[in-house]
Amino acid sequence: MQALKNLIFRSSQPPALREGIPVLPGAIPVLGHTPYTMANALTFLRDAEDRVGPLFWTKNISQYTLVCMGEPGFELLKNKVTSSEFIREKSPDFIGDSLMSRDGASHRNLRSAMSAAFTPRGLTASGASAIAAEVVESYVARIPESPFSPLDVTQRLTLDVIFRIIGIDDRELAGWNQNYREFVLGALPIKADFPYSPARRARQGKQWLDSRLSSLIGMARGKPEMPGMLSALLKARDEDGKELTEDELVQNLRLLALAGHETSASVMAWLTLVLAQQPDLWEKLRDEAVAAPAMPRSPEELKRHPFAEALFREVLRLYPPVSWTGREAIEELDVHGKRIPKGTAILVPVGTYGYDPRLYPNPERCDPSRWMGKRSPPSAIETAPFGGGPHFCLGYHLAWVEIVQFATAFAREVARRGLRPQLAPGTPPPKLRYIPFGAPPKKARIELVRA
Repeated sequence: MQALKNLIFRSSQPPALREGIPVLPGAIPVLGHTPYTMANALTFLRDAEDRVGPLFWTKNISQYTLVCMGEPGFELLKNKVTSSEFIREKSPDFIGDSLMSRDGASHRNLRSAMSAAFTPRGLTASGASAIAAEVVESYVARIPESPFSPLDVTQRLTLDVIFRIIGIDDRELAGWNQNYREFVLGALPIKADFPYSPARRARQGKQWLDSRLSSLIGMARGKPEMPGMLSALLKARDEDGKELTEDELVQNLRLLALAGHETSASVMAWLTLVLAQQPDLWEKLRDEAVAAPAMPRSPEELKRHPFAEALFREVLRLYPPVSWTGREAIEELDVHGKRIPKGTAILVPVGTYGYDPRLYPNPERCDPSRWMGKRSPPSAIETAPFGGGPHFCLGYHLAWVEIVQFATAFAREVARRGLRPQLAPGTPPPKLRYIPFGAPPKKARIELVRA
């Protein structure tokens, strides 16, 4: 792998051109550049920009994709000259006909019908933030002192939060968890369909989930007084006064589980690993958490935990769960001084913006204080890991709520036991990998030791 990396970044030969734009060298036969993006997409993309400039082609499996670095790439997320609808064709089983794959009036209507339930007020009204606090506390209370995998804990925790918010009975969570793990295999680039293949298992998991979601929706329709997020979505209306169809509810509830689970679980796991390696940050979080009268159970109460929120934002900046997002040019456009043909697949590296030294001095350093004392909400570019433009993540506030709750609950519980976190013996500092989401390896372990 290092020899191939040298071929890309140390070769003295000028890169080949396609449509007048450099083609990144070093593509592996059949696989293209995919192994590099899965190994460490952020470093790979930034090194590639240093080698050939902010606009270049990569080859992924059999398709060329144009990578657009810097703020011009972020501007493309506004979907004025690009579209997200191609995702429906590229990933019909995994993403399907959901918010993520719609544009224009269809997207606006669907989003307007769903958005109220995901605002801070909506999360409080539906009881979602209180449910999240209850689940977080129950999981944190069971964390062992002996070495454990933070990702194992946080993946189960965040999926339970999502399913509880939707309204799934606690006794059924094991089955939902198992089939959801199968469904997530659909994000892998391997699409060959044969018995026990990731594609076959993903489709079977999807069928199980969709069948259960349809049943859950049917039961909820018969109980209009039922509290919770599903009830709120059933009552929601779009700009034209129309309610969500059953298919729209199924597709987007499945997407909610995906977007609200993998990403939050990754950030939570990284947060504990950062605390295990930086005692000064642990002490600051512990002191703030212990000083609070109780666990924050609403967005309003979260404001009393500025350091926990700053830690969340800094960990997200350094370890974004999503390294890039895709768009398709719906007309010819100019980017970085180059003419881009209509129909071009464009990769926008949302995870790299957190390493821009113009935005974040000394970007490799973990420094939550850079987020403290701000009088205005984070800017669009500062929340880039959640996307941008009309497709900015609907679950942004839910992620903020449950991750700050987790940080606070973890600190309160570990401090109550008179312990502190540290990397378990034999665990090297973990590295970010994207398979397909950016998460620490499950073999990365921490332990709780006497303070």
